[in-house]
Amino acid sequence: MDIVRNSFFGELVHFASGGRLFQFPDQQPGFKFPIDEVQDPTLSTPESEKDEKLSSKDEESSTGTTHRPEDAETGKDATLVDWYGPDDPENPQNWAFGRKIFVMTQLCLLTVALYMGSSIYTPGVEQLVEDFHISDTVASIPLCVYVFGYGLGQMLFAPLSEVPVIGRNWVYLPTMFIFVILQIPTALSKNIGSLIALRFIAGFFSSPALSNGGASMGDMMAPSFVPYGIAIWAGAAVCGPVLGPLLGGVFAQIKDWRWSFWCLMWISGGAFIVLLFSLPETFGPTVLSRRARRLRKSTGNKELTTKAELEFASVTTSVMIQENLIRPFIISFLEPGVLMLNIYTGFMYAVLYTWFEAFPIVFSGIHHFNLIQSGLSYCGLMVGCLISCTIYLYLIGHKIIPWLMAGHRPEVLFKIAFFAAPILPVSLIFFGWSSTSTVHWIVPIIASGLFLLGGYIVFQVLFNYLGMSYPRYLASVFAGNGFFRSAMAGAFPLFARQLFVKLGPSKFPIGFGSTVLAGIAALLVVLPFFFFRAGHLMRARSKYAN
Repeated sequence: MDIVRNSFFGELVHFASGGRLFQFPDQQPGFKFPIDEVQDPTLSTPESEKDEKLSSKDEESSTGTTHRPEDAETGKDATLVDWYGPDDPENPQNWAFGRKIFVMTQLCLLTVALYMGSSIYTPGVEQLVEDFHISDTVASIPLCVYVFGYGLGQMLFAPLSEVPVIGRNWVYLPTMFIFVILQIPTALSKNIGSLIALRFIAGFFSSPALSNGGASMGDMMAPSFVPYGIAIWAGAAVCGPVLGPLLGGVFAQIKDWRWSFWCLMWISGGAFIVLLFSLPETFGPTVLSRRARRLRKSTGNKELTTKAELEFASVTTSVMIQENLIRPFIISFLEPGVLMLNIYTGFMYAVLYTWFEAFPIVFSGIHHFNLIQSGLSYCGLMVGCLISCTIYLYLIGHKIIPWLMAGHRPEVLFKIAFFAAPILPVSLIFFGWSSTSTVHWIVPIIASGLFLLGGYIVFQVLFNYLGMSYPRYLASVFAGNGFFRSAMAGAFPLFARQLFVKLGPSKFPIGFGSTVLAGIAALLVVLPFFFFRAGHLMRARSKYAN
């Protein structure tokens, strides 16, 4: 009952019933406030005590409710609602380890269910070409606009989820429901125009999983454990697009390309039902905001509020636009260090989505795999990601945390990338020139796995470095990075087939195209070494970095 009460469904029922159903402990008869820790909001404050508090500085408490002086705008004495002591069970940071694992699993399910949608239809592209009488390039546009859509959507949904009265779940669940419903008209599309439009909208509403997944991990974990949670969630974010062609290939071969979207509707719909009843709200300010709402109703004191609500109420619309829409682009393009790292992360994402064009050429065209077998060829990427994630989790505890606790600068993270970054160009060369009929098909699959073996670790290093270097503007930096990655990943598939097929030669159809990508990756290998030596100097000159 506690799980259901804290879920999105429980919140809806609680609100619709006027608080009679799924009651919280502080709504039930006989609930006693821990007076030693907090002040009972049902008790009146003596005038002498109130005057004494009003004459002092703002009195804040991390363990309960406190009074603060008169607000300059309202002229009223607001009472701040906080946790019921340091061990408050409603505080996501205090959840039991098993519950945190349970929630983490659901967040990974959410991410996989939505992000397999980007690539799930790719095994049936040839069927799409025949049905709509379009070119291969046009047939790749639904993949590209989906990626563009979730790059744009996170610019809206990331800041929206941090509004105290909204929180994570009121972004996750409604957008996921819309995503599930959108798969029906998508599967029934009559022309390429409608398919492209629907795919863009679906991508837009799938974006909260990408923009807020890592933040949800941080909501319930101590700072020292956040890297573990984000690393696991990032693995799910990579495995989603990789699983898409595997499932899409099965349905495309047994039925046709439209059934890929029916499959996506079943998977995302099933995940929606699970999350609807069991995913609790993880954003602490939202949990407190709901507590304040309950106390306002039960005590009749309309002045009860939270610190986050007061801070949000003071933010003007112009400031919100500046912070959420303008600043991410300013930092991304005018901050040299951020721009270079955005290009690196964007390139890795772009290669991954480029392979959704290259794999059919290699495994269907050269090795004559059927659609199901072609889908299975993506498993090399997933295996590489899982191995890399395991290695990185080990490195967090045995290298990264000890380095940082010893007082090293954030640039020390790039030591890990010294070994991982060179794997990228090597794997691209390996993949391109082993993709021929005289070489066994397992070789390019191993090569693709090697790419993620290095790419995942490099991405985690860059991502963590950005977070440590720009903590004051974390939301802007990550929003800009996400948009940058999505823009590059969405653009590359548009010319990927020409990059591979046109450069030839016929015996190695993707050899020269992969060499071009490997050359770019080789140039980017310099960046970890450059940032290790000069990153602190760039941060010193920056007005945004620490």
